Amino acid sequence: MAYSHIIVIDQGTHSTRAIIYNHSGEAIFKSQQEVDLLYRDSARVEQDGMQILKTCESVLNDAHAYIQKNHLNNIALALTTQRSTIIAWDEHTGEVLTPALSWLDTRAQNDLQSFSLDEQIIREKTGLPLSPHYGASKLQWLLKYDERVQRAMHQQRLKFGPLAAYLIFNLTEQQSCYVDYSNAHRTLLWNLQTKDWDDDLLDAFSIDSEQLPKPVPNTFEYGKLKQFNYPLILVNGDQNSAIYGYGKLASNTSFVNIGTGAFVLANSKQQPVLNTKLLASITYSSDNDQEYALEGTVNGAGAAMTWAENEWGISDIESIPWKNVEDVPIFLNTVGGLGSPFWKSDFAPTFLNAKKTHIDYSNEQCMAALMESIAFLITINIEEMRKHKVETNQLLVAGGMSKDENLCQCLANLCSVSVEVSSFKEATSRGAAWLAMQRPDWNILESKMFHQIEDDLLQSRYYDFKSAIEGIVH
Repeated sequence: MAYSHIIVIDQGTHSTRAIIYNHSGEAIFKSQQEVDLLYRDSARVEQDGMQILKTCESVLNDAHAYIQKNHLNNIALALTTQRSTIIAWDEHTGEVLTPALSWLDTRAQNDLQSFSLDEQIIREKTGLPLSPHYGASKLQWLLKYDERVQRAMHQQRLKFGPLAAYLIFNLTEQQSCYVDYSNAHRTLLWNLQTKDWDDDLLDAFSIDSEQLPKPVPNTFEYGKLKQFNYPLILVNGDQNSAIYGYGKLASNTSFVNIGTGAFVLANSKQQPVLNTKLLASITYSSDNDQEYALEGTVNGAGAAMTWAENEWGISDIESIPWKNVEDVPIFLNTVGGLGSPFWKSDFAPTFLNAKKTHIDYSNEQCMAALMESIAFLITINIEEMRKHKVETNQLLVAGGMSKDENLCQCLANLCSVSVEVSSFKEATSRGAAWLAMQRPDWNILESKMFHQIEDDLLQSRYYDFKSAIEGIVH
């Protein structure tokens, strides 16, 4: 069925939004509420699941009020969520049993040191590396150490899994216990080939499939909302939706979404690319179709800005100008752990000259070092993709940090490509709406182009950065 308007609930790390899109792809309404992110220590990163649910309900109320006021009809809902964030709840009441363990959380790192299953087998089954960022080790940690989870399990009331499943359960009138393929994938328990929970992986993590939601395609009849009777027709991970934010991605174009983390995606069409240092991601699925992407992950983008404000004591760091700063130091950005292609989480962020700290540099130098480190990590992932015959002549850059023109110019210079930045920043929600509306022919959005400029000093710092990172992980 074709709908005239789609409400997209975009539940992200720092906020929840409701955005209404019309049949032309225009965002005609937006409501947003912030959500808290709590760093208990360097490994434990949590959110309040009830707060997240309440913000979803609140922005939905705002969207419904707009729909009523403007007499809109033929409405459906799409939901996008942060991936690899997990939570436990009571399957009888929907009550949360635990905090939401963020995708940034690595508390189960030590438990993976003695993991029984060969990592190559995990790669072949999931297209993902063994990593504490993914859901399985965090679910296992809850079973081992959380008393409420243990009690609910013994009472046969336990459900846990991706945050998306908790929201689906509590927003639909049927309390539907489903999770879409894209979010199921990031648990490290879901098999890319069979499209279901994998028995070997479940056994390895000591998890019962009965306690997990049922995996279903992204496009699916999830149920109707409790309050407003709108059908929920699409659920997807945030980055999986964002790749469709400007329509179908051209074959020679890679998509970069820079927010709390930075994510680099290139379309691999109907077949996942396995056995690489990157990720094989399922970006969209229906009963008859699946699409995949090769994906690179940088954990320390916006999260590194927050880290720097806290650790370096630099307030409002985003406002510090860093263009044409001289004598830029090299910052080894391991905030949140090194993502692809290194997959190491046990190195503290530091300057290349380890004898110096932020107090030895100006705020402008610190800002330049931090921003260049983000560009360097993205460039490493682009180079890794090229090893797998992913030709990238252009980067389509989105996300909150894409507004920094100097960062975009750095990417153009380092990757030897043109960089296109849309004036419309809501790639995730627009991609979800585009998929929910069955891929309509929407207008091309206004954008700004950045072309490569030779910068020998930047290239030299990049090579020093890359060599240093490779040195500490090997």
